[in-house]
Amino acid sequence: MVEIDKTRFDRLQEEMERENVDALICRLPENVLYLSDYWAQQGLSLAILPKGEEPILLAPEVEEPYAEKSWADTRIFGWGLVGEDDLFSSWERLLSDIRDEQSLQNSTVGVETSFELVAPPYNVMEPVGVGKPTLNLIEKVFSGGEVVDATGLLEKARSVKTDYEQDKLRVANEVAALGLARFEEEVLPGKTEAQVAAAVEQEIRSKGAGYKGANFARASAEIRTGPGSFETLLFVPSRSERITEGDIVLLELPTVVDGYWSDLTRVTVAGRPTKKQKEIHNLVSKAQQAAIDRMSPGTSWGEVDKAARETIEKGGYGDNFPHITGHGLGLRYHENIPMLYPGADDELESGMVTSVEPGIYIEGWGGIRMEDNILVTEDGPELLSTYDRTL
Repeated sequence: MVEIDKTRFDRLQEEMERENVDALICRLPENVLYLSDYWAQQGLSLAILPKGEEPILLAPEVEEPYAEKSWADTRIFGWGLVGEDDLFSSWERLLSDIRDEQSLQNSTVGVETSFELVAPPYNVMEPVGVGKPTLNLIEKVFSGGEVVDATGLLEKARSVKTDYEQDKLRVANEVAALGLARFEEEVLPGKTEAQVAAAVEQEIRSKGAGYKGANFARASAEIRTGPGSFETLLFVPSRSERITEGDIVLLELPTVVDGYWSDLTRVTVAGRPTKKQKEIHNLVSKAQQAAIDRMSPGTSWGEVDKAARETIEKGGYGDNFPHITGHGLGLRYHENIPMLYPGADDELESGMVTSVEPGIYIEGWGGIRMEDNILVTEDGPELLSTYDRTL
């Protein structure tokens, strides 16, 4: 068990006190990570945080070498081998023990029942959710009390990142930068979108594991090339299309390192950029910087969006910027706090992390988007993603 992030838990305890929640029980990998600092491998772990106490982690035996490095009281159960209990029987037994140890028989227990977008465990092929079987089990074990939705509590607590979390996000952005560098090398006429995407992912997986002590690194690089349309540039699954000379090539790059995420977008040109490509790129860069410059505690989310949007409007492309300026991130690729959209009244707080990603998309020509991750601080915005943004 390693030293706990006290700032994180003080914040969680404050939110639990405010919401009159006596204990949290989390199954979603992102919230298991938040409570225990363990990024589940298969998504079969539970994390429990009784109010005023340290967290408890329930993890399958096959993950013990990694789970024991968490900052929680880790309790192991057998799973997947002949003769062992099924998952829910093990959970029921261990949760009942915790209930009795912590005197939670008549308590209010918070569960993350309203998360609809969720971050995957390390095994991204099988994301998990909180379904009726899990909820039924928790309600059975804590039948003497009340089970309530703790989604809002968790989202609010997670929205402000501690120093520990900020350091993790810096590392995630540094690992992502390895992929950005490979992207620039790979954009050559004749290569397919899928080939470039695979090379970017390979760079991150091969060099990210072990980077500054990281255990695991993954990415999902998506490439789009050619004139396309703004609809397809907003969603960019990599295809078998080949890059041709002069194409704009866009990379959308979510990267996760030990459960902490970065979300970056870059564009380059296969060959020498044209005057219009440079002009659009410079305008998007200017809009992004205008938004970043407005990011300070107390500024409304809408004001940040407005700064980027007005810059693009003044450049004559207001109708070609159809999406919001940014979103929160941290333990998920897209978090709900903050959301930088027109008219949003909520205010930024020191410690929040958000993407800033204005773009211009022109039917039959293509699109340019630039996305970086920004930490809001009392001393001004900190750019977590420092990789070159020039064209």
